[in-house]
Amino acid sequence: MNARMKLLGGLLALQLLAVAGLLIADGMGGAGAGTALLPFEASAVVKLGVASQDEQLALQRGEDGWQLESGLPADAEKIREALEKLAGAPAAWPVATSSATAERFEVTEENFQRRLAFETEDGEASALYLGTSPGYRRVHARLDGQDEVFSIDFANYEAPTEAEQWLDKTLLQAQGAVSSVQLQGQDGAWRLERQGDDGEWLLDGAAADQEAADKLANRFVDLRVIGFAEEAAGAVADAADESADAATESADAAQESADAAAPPAPKARFTLVDEQGEYRLDLFFDE
Repeated sequence: MNARMKLLGGLLALQLLAVAGLLIADGMGGAGAGTALLPFEASAVVKLGVASQDEQLALQRGEDGWQLESGLPADAEKIREALEKLAGAPAAWPVATSSATAERFEVTEENFQRRLAFETEDGEASALYLGTSPGYRRVHARLDGQDEVFSIDFANYEAPTEAEQWLDKTLLQAQGAVSSVQLQGQDGAWRLERQGDDGEWLLDGAAADQEAADKLANRFVDLRVIGFAEEAAGAVADAADESADAATESADAAQESADAAAPPAPKARFTLVDEQGEYRLDLFFDE
């Protein structure tokens, strides 16, 4: 019995030694396990460039937050999530280290699916190449200047190259509760105003349908942008080009063309008062 107990005790000791060995080995590789893919914190990034083989865009963080190249506000939450996901990606065990494999995984300077360029507050610049996907919501990634290719928890569609995908869709929303809505349109005009914070709505000074008034006010609070009206903008630009060409023919023709190139009058104009003050929304309809 004692011999059997000694044998079992020896086996247990061996098991404990094996477990300890695995833990030590894991700890020795801890430098790899604790190493992040990007050499900086997500909050330090002030410029982000996103490029594919055909398109590219740039995002920049200033005093007023993240912006597109056009100056329009960008979706700060979307950018933060993408940066934190990339900055938190571990670089423990590379899946490849050869240039041939990097080419096959499409993470080279000449062959990539996404190239993300970062610049931090300290002026530190780096680039990350994203390529093929080894599995669901995973992508091969290589940091510029390094040979190691990693498989990280990210997807190329999370870094789109279309500006409207990064646009802040809430940029036209009312800030807080709406207390006044005034319409000036081609079919008439009216003013809806709330008496006090929780008072009743008045329509042109008379009692309004309170449920309908609340619903209308909330529409402006929940208002979301779908995208850019590129076709309408292009039509105006084309008309402006035609105006410039016509100017060489005659002043009268140029004036007529310039009038045609002028932006159309809004179909409706809303003047609203929210918790931040007064602002205006002009509505146009594409026929």
